[in-house]
Amino acid sequence: MRYFPAFIKSEDAMLRSIAVVAIAAVAALSASPASAQYPEKNIEFLIPFGPGGGFDRTVRLISPYMEKALPNRVEVLPRNLPGAGGRRALATVYRAKPDGHLISIMNSPGAAIPMLLGEKVEYDLAKFAWIAKIGAEDYMVGVSAKSSIRTIDDLKKLGRPIKMPTTGFGSTAYAAGAVFAAAFGLKAEHISGYKGTNDYIVGIVRGDGDIAVAPVSTFRQFVESGAIRPLMTFEEKSSMPGIKTVAELGHPELSGLAVERFIVGPPKTPANIVKILSDAIGQAASNPELKAKAEKSGEPLDYIPAANAKAAFDKALAVYEKYKSAIARK
Repeated sequence: MRYFPAFIKSEDAMLRSIAVVAIAAVAALSASPASAQYPEKNIEFLIPFGPGGGFDRTVRLISPYMEKALPNRVEVLPRNLPGAGGRRALATVYRAKPDGHLISIMNSPGAAIPMLLGEKVEYDLAKFAWIAKIGAEDYMVGVSAKSSIRTIDDLKKLGRPIKMPTTGFGSTAYAAGAVFAAAFGLKAEHISGYKGTNDYIVGIVRGDGDIAVAPVSTFRQFVESGAIRPLMTFEEKSSMPGIKTVAELGHPELSGLAVERFIVGPPKTPANIVKILSDAIGQAASNPELKAKAEKSGEPLDYIPAANAKAAFDKALAVYEKYKSAIARK
């Protein structure tokens, strides 16, 4: 039998202990998400529609204030990525690396309509990282100021399907238009392919269709310029003098029908990154200067944090489920 001095045994045990501690430390570092340094680079903030609409204005308003609220000094860079009624941008985010450096504002309920109707899309809403809700805007129905249409009854007297330009099947404007038509007993022909809300409102002005359904804030500039005449609003209380609400026209169940704006990130984005983003958006939304700018631009902010964002989305979607058959008709 071989014997070793006690100090050698002691030293060997100590080395083994050091090795165990070192391995544990390396494992801990490996398990720690890179988010400890988040954000490490600029954050790209996708806008699923063209320039000029409410989604575009909201992202461009809030981005500079998000930058100030983030723990590291980076830029938040808005980028328009229109297409497929807003689905192109969502599919891009869905496939992105879940490191918090690519996020998107989302059209509700437009993003869910295709899935609600069984259409194939390149994302699963349940798997997104839900970062926040940032705003909501009630809808309005408007016509060209040159149009002979002045009331809902005038639409019924056309004797044909009403023509409604939209950004595309599955968009919120498409769904809201279908709900409006079904509720008032009208047949609708949807004209798709416009890049953004402003584009299809301009289409109405030049005569591409009969009516447009869009957020009140987006319509307002056209109403004030005399290019668009409002027919009705989905607001609980009309902000347009002399214009009736949907409740006053016999459909109180549709009062508050709105486009809502959520912010999402790629699936499996670490929870602490989601919280950093959500908190930064919340701080930005509570900034008095930004709130004043948002109100002035007609894009009031309505912040809900990550923990409650998905539940808010599900609640808003319920009204559209009642009109599923109308929304399904292309």
